[in-house]
Amino acid sequence: MRRRTTALLSLVTLAAVLPAPTALADPTAPAAGSGGAGGGATALPGMPDRIPQGQDGCTTHRGRPTPAAPWTRRALGLDQVWKLSQGRGTTVAVVGTGVSAAPAVLAGRVTALGAAGKDCVGRGTFQAGLVAGASLPGQGFAGVAPAARILAVRGTGERGEPDPALLAAGVRQAAEAGADVITVTAPLDGSAPAVRAAMAAAARSDSLVIVPAAADGAPSGAAEGPPAPAPPPEALAVLDTGPQGARNPAAPGYTRADLTAPGAALIGPGPAGDGKWTASGSSLAAALTAGAAALVRSYHPKLRADEVRERLLSGAYPGAGLPALDPYGAVSGIARPAAAAPAKERPVALPEQSDTSGARSTSLLVVAVSLGTILVVAFAAAVLPRGRARNWRPGRYEADRRGT
Repeated sequence: MRRRTTALLSLVTLAAVLPAPTALADPTAPAAGSGGAGGGATALPGMPDRIPQGQDGCTTHRGRPTPAAPWTRRALGLDQVWKLSQGRGTTVAVVGTGVSAAPAVLAGRVTALGAAGKDCVGRGTFQAGLVAGASLPGQGFAGVAPAARILAVRGTGERGEPDPALLAAGVRQAAEAGADVITVTAPLDGSAPAVRAAMAAAARSDSLVIVPAAADGAPSGAAEGPPAPAPPPEALAVLDTGPQGARNPAAPGYTRADLTAPGAALIGPGPAGDGKWTASGSSLAAALTAGAAALVRSYHPKLRADEVRERLLSGAYPGAGLPALDPYGAVSGIARPAAAAPAKERPVALPEQSDTSGARSTSLLVVAVSLGTILVVAFAAAVLPRGRARNWRPGRYEADRRGT
């Protein structure tokens, strides 16, 4: 009984003096008040980058509805930058699998060249939604430039098969059609003659070309493909990162990148219906950056394409490696307000060695006091009951002195 009493008192003392455990927040979870049913997350289907071999037909799944805001909305500070610009008056070309005008977030703002108005895969529609998806009542999703227009250009086979020649031709067609910003679904090889010709056409049309620095996935049947080729020097090459500002170590390799942007666990529309999908990859980070370029071109209509490129870089967050996209900084030319700056999502460069001696000393002091308290309580719990059983009484100083 006495041992149980001692143990119980020790545990109570430990609970009183030691700090409570801290709950860690999930940065990808919808923010409070985002409209998610019961605050829970919705499992969304994954958007393919091509139709798998052996699968007949096109992507017909309508996605799943979700009112939750994606993590990128807060990470990029979109609600703040929309007070300055929403991309009105600009056109962003999406060169890829095509773009469907069926989703409500893109309705009335898609123009297609040739067969690009049909998106059998869904990837191009997803990218277009990231660029310019409208902000509609009852949903938290929106593209970076919700008032911009989309120019759909085919840059792959109908089922999403990679075609470097078709991709380069798509860039040239988008530039000749007068697109302000051009983004593509796969890396461009800056050494290829067709790519150099396409970039020359973009320069003549004053079109800013934004490309993924890496592929979205390894080639079919390969565990790990070679790094993407070096992009054209005039293009802005973007690399994907996740909610914590880091890139998946297993992601495809790259040769050169200028900027990072969110590219993991993104939410966007599909080719049919108004449900949402999820996808990851550098082409999606490039799409978000293209939306930011549309914001800049709308707010600063006299800037040339190379000046917009420089503004995206100079307004970005500095990092330990590559700078990270900040639409507000690119548009305004100043750092985003502190209240709007991302917390967990923003990449943080930690010092290699930090001085923790003060914190260590404080921790040791707390532990010492806690152990001392436990020992005192344990001693009292063990000794006092025995003393009472033997009728111990506290001694009196005066009586002891008379007896000497």
